[in-house]
Amino acid sequence: MPATQLVFLHGFGEDERVWEDFLPFHTFSFPVICPDYAEWTDCATLADYARKILSSLPSDSHFILVGHSMGGYIALEMASQFPERIQKVVMLHSTFVADTEEKKINRDRTADLLEKKGTGFFIGPFLPNLFASASPDLLATLAERYRNLPAAGLIAATKAMRDRSDFTIFVQTTGIPFLFILGEKDALISPESITRFVTKSVVILPNVGHQGTYEAPKAVAEAINQFVNV
Repeated sequence: MPATQLVFLHGFGEDERVWEDFLPFHTFSFPVICPDYAEWTDCATLADYARKILSSLPSDSHFILVGHSMGGYIALEMASQFPERIQKVVMLHSTFVADTEEKKINRDRTADLLEKKGTGFFIGPFLPNLFASASPDLLATLAERYRNLPAAGLIAATKAMRDRSDFTIFVQTTGIPFLFILGEKDALISPESITRFVTKSVVILPNVGHQGTYEAPKAVAEAINQFVNV
């Protein structure tokens, strides 16, 4: 029987180091893999990210995916393209709904800003939007950590997210179990935008924004463990 491994997929504006602030403090039932794709510029679509990530994973394993934000979008593509390899999916502050036209315009503005000003200019003002509340020290630490992420990689990711497919019907009809972990005060993805379509397997974290692994790490770990161990 193929082994099962947990794959943690990071979000936009961060890399695999985001999991270093979470994983060492919790215990999970399966081996953990944390791919890093923040610097990739050769993926035009999220489907491209999904294929490239899966090709880097052990060929003799099945996977439970935990996708944060953009990582959740990639997880959807992986589950859709390779359902025989994906056992379960945790959508951590992520959505299956495609961008609205307004959101696409904002993505274009982000890409333009990154091209003109670079990551160092972008990342500081971007980070506070991810938290319901965060200490200045944490925000400064994260800004320093990610200020040197290549702008070209962030631009590629921005455009791929802008053009991503809608997976509402897939999530409603697939046999792959999904868990949604959402922040009550998430300014980017509201719980209501998910619970309009999905009512089962939803955990809403009180007083949490878009970064539950920082704002409510114990609750996030407990929700993941309960889901993957069923």
